[in-house]
Amino acid sequence: MAEENQAQEADNKSAKSGGGGGMLPALLVIVLMPVISFAMFKFLFLPELKKNIPETSGAVEHAEIDPANVHVETGEKYNAIFPDVITNVSGTGMARFIRVSLTIESSNPDIEKEVEANMAAMKDLVDTVLRHFTLADLEQREIKNVIRNQIIQGFDRVLQPPMVDDIYFSQFVVQ
Repeated sequence: MAEENQAQEADNKSAKSGGGGGMLPALLVIVLMPVISFAMFKFLFLPELKKNIPETSGAVEHAEIDPANVHVETGEKYNAIFPDVITNVSGTGMARFIRVSLTIESSNPDIEKEVEANMAAMKDLVDTVLRHFTLADLEQREIKNVIRNQIIQGFDRVLQPPMVDDIYFSQFVVQ
């Protein structure tokens, strides 16, 4: 009988002491992860960022402003008609195409001259944006707004200084 009592007490003691052993790895992870993250940022990422940022001597150089490129916004809007762009829809084996006609709106009165001067780059940009969309993409609800925003951002990179206020699609056909 005494042996049975000692066996039960030994089982109870082992059950009590063995329950907390699983918490040690979790506590180590909780404590060490912020320390490891801080150390990686300070000694690995921060030196890389500092290496890629150009250093200035404290004085900021001021670029000369070309008066020919400066225009005063009067609230008037000027339009430039962009010619039709026809391109293949991605993933259809060149069996389907998309045709887009658009009008560029700007507050800059020289928008038509700038569009004519950069027509090749702008046509290539519209073609590149359109050819990345699949038929499933073109069936999405807000796809015209997505395409519009990508084209505006691209035109603003081509036309320096950025001068495109909006783009209106007069034709948007997928066949």
